[in-house]
Amino acid sequence: MSYFPLEKTTQSDLDQLGRVLWSWLLCEDCQSGKRCEHDSCLSQRSKRLMRFFDHYKSLTRSYESDSGPGQQHALSTHEDVFKIIQELKSDPDVTRSQFADKFFMHRPGRRPPHVQDQERAINLAVRAMTMINCSAQWQSYDLLEFGAYQAPWRSDDTFSQFITDVFPMSDIPTLNDADNGSSLNMKASLMAKKLKKRAGLKFRPTDDLRSHLRLDRKSGVVDIFHHTAFLKEHLRLTKGRPHNLSVREFLKLGALPRQLALEALDSLQKVLFPLSDPKSCRLLRSYNSTLAFDPDCLRFEAASIRNKDEKDISYHYFGARLADLYEELENPKPRGLVERWLERKSGARYVMMATLIGVFIAVVLGMAGLAVGGYQARERKQVHIRHQITPQQQHRAPDDLILDARNAHLAYPARSVYARVVEEHPHVARAERHVGKRSKEDKGDEVVGNVGVEPEDTDAGEENGGTI
Repeated sequence: MSYFPLEKTTQSDLDQLGRVLWSWLLCEDCQSGKRCEHDSCLSQRSKRLMRFFDHYKSLTRSYESDSGPGQQHALSTHEDVFKIIQELKSDPDVTRSQFADKFFMHRPGRRPPHVQDQERAINLAVRAMTMINCSAQWQSYDLLEFGAYQAPWRSDDTFSQFITDVFPMSDIPTLNDADNGSSLNMKASLMAKKLKKRAGLKFRPTDDLRSHLRLDRKSGVVDIFHHTAFLKEHLRLTKGRPHNLSVREFLKLGALPRQLALEALDSLQKVLFPLSDPKSCRLLRSYNSTLAFDPDCLRFEAASIRNKDEKDISYHYFGARLADLYEELENPKPRGLVERWLERKSGARYVMMATLIGVFIAVVLGMAGLAVGGYQARERKQVHIRHQITPQQQHRAPDDLILDARNAHLAYPARSVYARVVEEHPHVARAERHVGKRSKEDKGDEVVGNVGVEPEDTDAGEENGGTI
């Protein structure tokens, strides 16, 4: 039988969830289920927790009980979820197997549910309490196939040990050394707008705190845990507490380790999207509308959630992932078709091949240049031959030779072919001077012979008998 017992969630259920998680002190109206009219009531903060409550509704709505005949549901009402959370808070050192036996096997008037139903109920309560995608020691192959990897809480591990294993701590000196100037430069370089522009990264909201700042290098996507209102409730709950509290002591308070919550909040509001930068605020506001980021991301709070010495913090939980983002910024992975092809061809063998191809192209271009130069030289020679006096022309009559030279000079004045012909063939110049001198003498004789001489009247002579 398939059944969805937590399909509906009321506002009263959400207010009760806030009381169980963060010890909210509700007014009488809230406790009786009436509409709250008191501004001082802590339940008024539920308006800022809209995204977290939507996540809780989604979790409970999808819970499906596969109880067999004669078996009880592991979760019948939201009150069952709240009881599991309260039991985990009261004893964080209990192992998973001990908790399942203690909670489900000894409920008065109810039969033990199926084992898988028990595990599903525990996972749901842990996710609502810590925003960690939890699972039993075994996992469904369907979840693994679709990439929904869940952090395993093994049967022999305590709840506090599970939280410690999920969030290992590390130290990145280049990021956490306050005296090192590279630390400030590194944080300033990790703004989301720079990661998006220079490295081509994209951002995706996640409801799993464990996946915060995780980079998928293949797709170039960075997961962002965006439930800042949820983180602020944990910080309010632990404000003023000693810094050296253990994970177990934080869980008994119903809160995540304070350093973990601070790093998750500051990495979003101070590193990736510094609220003092207008462009980062606009980018974050666009993600609120397009990617359903928590609107509370744009609300910066200090006095109500921070201690005086928590203005600038070190990153021990998420420092390694910030370092990964910085490495991706400095050496971005090619993701376009052309960029990936070039990366595959960047080995030493392909570099040598590319060099040989370049040399071959240079040789081809050089030969083409020589061919073009030879063709141009041939054309210039043909032009020179067309305007050059051949040996046959040298034996022509001086008058015809001079006439051809003068005609060429008139046709090509800029080239001055006539002057070149005269310069290259001196006999043409001598012939021209000879012809010119003879022309002048002929004209002179003609003028002298005609002075004072009457033209002969041949007709008259014939009429007079042909004699004078």
